[in-house]
Amino acid sequence: MKISRLLLLICALLLTPNVWAYLDPGTGSMLLQVVLGGIAAIGVAVKIFWHRIKLAIGLGKKSGSGGETD
Repeated sequence: MKISRLLLLICALLLTPNVWAYLDPGTGSMLLQVVLGGIAAIGVAVKIFWHRIKLAIGLGKKSGSGGETD
């Protein structure tokens, strides 16, 4: 059963017609914005939750009622 599926997949990939697609420069800049926006969002999330992250991995100490916070 797996061999027939593999053979069908190979035939489907080899017998497909050429597809002439056009990607304009705006597509590249959009992809760059998505990547940079994702990196920025991860950075902001880490900054917001940094104290909780330190506590979760055991590097931070719980602040008491009179202690200073980071």
